[in-house]
Amino acid sequence: MPMPRMNLIGQKFERLMAIDYAGANNNKQSMFKCVCDCGNEITVLGFLLKRGNTKSCGCLRVEKGHQVGSKSKIHGMISTPTYNSWQSMKDRCSNKNNKHYRFYGGKGVTIDEKWNNFEAFLEDMGVRPEGTTLDRINPFGNYEMSNCRWADNKTQRSNTRKAYMRLSCQS
Repeated sequence: MPMPRMNLIGQKFERLMAIDYAGANNNKQSMFKCVCDCGNEITVLGFLLKRGNTKSCGCLRVEKGHQVGSKSKIHGMISTPTYNSWQSMKDRCSNKNNKHYRFYGGKGVTIDEKWNNFEAFLEDMGVRPEGTTLDRINPFGNYEMSNCRWADNKTQRSNTRKAYMRLSCQS
């Protein structure tokens, strides 16, 4: 692997120490393997290290979130499957750049206003059981407590708009 134009190996950036060159991304930007003061390893773009945009593996943000008076509400669930499901739901319904937006927000699927707050979502849905994802019981309905459940892949695959219409016509 050729060495990068900028060699950051051995340099310290806040909590991160660049320990190895990790190649270049698709845009030919140098990436470095770093070890954080907390012991975690992370790969970071070199220019983000030099600019000071990336200062830790994420542990610094979590610690700052726990400080008294912080604007950030940390619930200890960031990067968990439950939090990721909530974030993905929000993105599919509100981000026009999301590749699945056309099937959700683009079709008018909305999210219960209460669920804009992760803690409210967690209170209603509970922690996501392993092997499940967030599912709308009525695939034409919105994301709200009465229409959502944690479902396995088999249940998800059989719960499509087409299948739902077939079942509705048979009733």
